[in-house]
Amino acid sequence: MKAWISSRSTVRATLVIGVVFLGLLVVGLAGFLFVQDMTRWGKFPPGSKVSGVSVSGLSKADAVAKCKQELLPIEQKPVTLTLDNLKYAAQPAELGLHLDYAKMVDEAYQQAWAPNPLIRMYSSFINRPRAVNGILMADNNDAMVSQFVDKVTKDVNQSPRNAYVDVTNGTPVFVEARNGYQVPADTIKKEVVAAENSKTRTVEIRATKTPATFQASQFKKLIIVSLAQHQLTLYDRDKPIAQFGIACGQPAYPTPVGQWQIMGKQMNPTWYNPHDAWSTTMPETIGPGYSNPLGLRAMPLDASGVLIHGTANDGSIGTSASHGCMRMHMPDVIKLFDMVTVGTPVYIIQGPGNPGFNVAATAPWMQRTGKPGAVQYTGD
Repeated sequence: MKAWISSRSTVRATLVIGVVFLGLLVVGLAGFLFVQDMTRWGKFPPGSKVSGVSVSGLSKADAVAKCKQELLPIEQKPVTLTLDNLKYAAQPAELGLHLDYAKMVDEAYQQAWAPNPLIRMYSSFINRPRAVNGILMADNNDAMVSQFVDKVTKDVNQSPRNAYVDVTNGTPVFVEARNGYQVPADTIKKEVVAAENSKTRTVEIRATKTPATFQASQFKKLIIVSLAQHQLTLYDRDKPIAQFGIACGQPAYPTPVGQWQIMGKQMNPTWYNPHDAWSTTMPETIGPGYSNPLGLRAMPLDASGVLIHGTANDGSIGTSASHGCMRMHMPDVIKLFDMVTVGTPVYIIQGPGNPGFNVAATAPWMQRTGKPGAVQYTGD
């Protein structure tokens, strides 16, 4: 019995000693980890970054200083919103924009030290501390941002605009088409905020797009008629390839300015009396021939009763003598006839610097579908 009791006491004593030793070991390890944790308090753990800037082992003050130095190029970038080929940019000063370095560092620091202390000490023990990478945090002037957003919203929210030819100065300048877009101002403001807080400072606007239907690449040959100069010029896009003198409408029968189109081509046309005041003494029709009022070639426009045609009255060329048409010397009209096709645009302007119409307006022929019908040749 004594031996049994003695053996039991030995086991108990051994267990007690073991438990005490284990307890001391745990307390010692916990103390070591606690002390290690405390020595790291106030500094970022290894692997910590603030928007890509390494702040491992730095205090918050040192981290702010380093971020100011390394993120300065980003802070100085303009905020840019893009939309297809459109671009809207504002310099940081125009938005009252700056990076809030203290807030960025503080947020990253809170994330680094946020875990439960036991978890944090365990991570430290296995040498896998929690790494963080805080994001950019920008501050701005709300009124200045709203002003920029209003400007962008006004410009973006427009209907589609077809490409057009600006003939204001008497030569063709091709203006590219612009798609139509619809996007709320609130969305644009969110895009501005997103751009402010990105390293590229550039964001694509999310908008509903309505494509334009006529592109600048669709323009080929075109004619520009200057009434003041009594001159017709044929262009292959922006390259002049032929130029002719013309007679245009007299004051009582002016040649109409605007964007027109050749609707037909007639060799040796028959002339039909338009039953206008100037044609009351003329026959109902005049058959083909050199002395025909339309000459040997005629090309009607979609301006009612207006044609480009030949004339035997060479003396009228260079004057305002016709009844609205554009007369040409016979060899010239034959040459032009062979160089153009049905559908060739014709821009009739008052003169260089004074087109006499809105050159940006969509031409009627851009909206027309189908082929032109039969044409009676009635002009002069």
